[in-house]
Amino acid sequence: MPPPWISMSVEMYSSGLDAIVTLQSSVSQLASAQDGAAKSASPPRLDWWSIAAIAPAVLILLGFLFLFFYGVFQSLTDLKFGRPLVHFIGLTNYAALIKTDDFWNSVRATLVYAGSAVLAEAVLGVALAKLFATEVFLARVMRPVILLPLVLPPMSVALMWTTMMDPQSGILNYLLSLVGMGRFAWISDPATAMISLVLIDIWTYTPFFTLIIFAGLQGINEEIREAARVNGAKGWATFLYIELPLIAPYILIAAVFRLIESLNQFDIIFGTTQGGPGNSTSVLSVRAYITAFQNLAFGRGAALMVVNWIIVLAGAFLTVKLWRYVRQRVS
Repeated sequence: MPPPWISMSVEMYSSGLDAIVTLQSSVSQLASAQDGAAKSASPPRLDWWSIAAIAPAVLILLGFLFLFFYGVFQSLTDLKFGRPLVHFIGLTNYAALIKTDDFWNSVRATLVYAGSAVLAEAVLGVALAKLFATEVFLARVMRPVILLPLVLPPMSVALMWTTMMDPQSGILNYLLSLVGMGRFAWISDPATAMISLVLIDIWTYTPFFTLIIFAGLQGINEEIREAARVNGAKGWATFLYIELPLIAPYILIAAVFRLIESLNQFDIIFGTTQGGPGNSTSVLSVRAYITAFQNLAFGRGAALMVVNWIIVLAGAFLTVKLWRYVRQRVS
């Protein structure tokens, strides 16, 4: 058996080794922490690939902003075709516009066209989406077909419907005559021209609502419907109190896009009625085109488009606020 002092020496030596190892570990951790702090303090390197990826989007956004502010600047001038000198006239163009009946008629036509079209498309979109969500054979067949109007160019749609609505040789009046109804002047009568344009818009863009709302219906958990059935809810009750609140955010997000597009609608309206007959379908975008490129009053035309932009921004803002409120309530 070794003497006691040897055992004590061995224990002291072991304790010293443990202390040295612990000290080295602490020094290593401190050095690593200092290196990490130095790296985080150093300025980050530029990621050129990321910059190159977002550069096109930034350039497009800057282009839109430039056009917007340039249009606002033009609306504050007396710019006309063939006039070498351009003078800054402030809000004179706007003051002249609000004093004319044609301007207020265009504002009213714009709101009526956009509001009635978007509302009707939302209702029909919900109905068609609900139909396509079923297992009916005809619904499955019609799913790809209904998207056809969305892929057609707007001017082609305008030409097609102008031909179909011709009072003498149009197929619509021919079909009405088969059931004993008289002929309609569709787009050539001030009383029916706006209704005809809204019908064309509904035919063209209802599939957009249908597609988005159908996606919302497919995203509803089947367990929610099953729980409603267990609690005694029938078909209409399940739709009104379960499905409709859940797809309301989808309806509103589709309404935002369609409202913006409807308030800016030009192609279909100009391709069918050119703002006529009279001023019955002269929405702001069409009146701005006629003022700027037919009457060659670019400053006055720019003022009309600025007013149209303000209406679009206000409508989109209110719809987005409503969408956020509904989404919060549903969540």
